[in-house]
Amino acid sequence: MATIVYQTNKKTGVVYAYRSESYRDPVTKKPRSRRTYLGRVDPITKRIIPKEENGKRNRSPVSIQGDTPLPEEVQEMIKQQQDLILSLQKEVELLSSKNGKLQKTINQISKYISSLQES
Repeated sequence: MATIVYQTNKKTGVVYAYRSESYRDPVTKKPRSRRTYLGRVDPITKRIIPKEENGKRNRSPVSIQGDTPLPEEVQEMIKQQQDLILSLQKEVELLSSKNGKLQKTINQISKYISSLQES
């Protein structure tokens, strides 16, 4: 009987998927298992990204249970992140304009100080 086993790399947090197959060792008469690497697991969609036969990565996710759209909570999280990005972009623009005004004031002050030092 074959099952899918998920293993997490503790250093990177990447989850890998393996096909585990149990069999009986004919010599020792003990149960053993074989693991075959299937690929990495996408952290958002929980789909397995399979390896390619020639050793290169395949970037197309494959679902264990068939193709399904993203869960609603994931879609909501994506929308919240997009809203946050937009608000941060607006804040960056505002701070950049304030920075430009402050830079002009600093330049004027430094010109004034240098003119005082020359006199």
